[in-house]
Amino acid sequence: MQYLRKRLAKKTMQNDRIKKEDITGLVLAGGKGSRMGGVDKGLVAFEDVPLVEHVIGILKPQCRTLVVSANRNEDVYAKYGYPVVTDDDKNFSGPLAGIAAALEIVKTPYMVVAPCDSPFLPSDYVERLAGGLNEHRGRAVAAARTNGREQPVFMLIKTDVKHAVREALATGQLALHRWLNRTMNVVWVDFDDEGAFENMNRAEDLTAKNKCL
Repeated sequence: MQYLRKRLAKKTMQNDRIKKEDITGLVLAGGKGSRMGGVDKGLVAFEDVPLVEHVIGILKPQCRTLVVSANRNEDVYAKYGYPVVTDDDKNFSGPLAGIAAALEIVKTPYMVVAPCDSPFLPSDYVERLAGGLNEHRGRAVAAARTNGREQPVFMLIKTDVKHAVREALATGQLALHRWLNRTMNVVWVDFDDEGAFENMNRAEDLTAKNKCL
């Protein structure tokens, strides 16, 4: 009898583990692009392909479906075939505003986030963040960390915490790092390759990377 109970408990734990079908991917493309002169960074070419297209290509096999957050050129982003959400105020309030908008339409129990200027994400990005939450079932958010450096925008979040996200925005808690650590009790998941989470923040970053390839 005890053996059967153990087997049933193990099977239940396996069934409760987060699967690809449980996750929607959010591509954040709603920023100002200030350090690139105000351009729409997601549409800037890298290796002759828009940055956002690189990220979509990496996330798509790891998730059930995708959503794009954008505050301009929404018609261009819509051509990729996924829903496009905009911030409530379109004031470029940062990644938390894009996350809040996406949580209003996502139907899966989890949502994974990646900025549009991160074309080097690993192919096991989502799987490893999911593993972090599987090991800490009481937590609602897991985020990436590389060589001790926390990467708060690269996160997997339970979609039923959208009210906590809205509350953070309403009270001006726009800094993801502070919100994750102080309010959400985040699980930090370690990745070895820091370059996998490198952002293309400036035109010089794109130029340098293109020369190296």
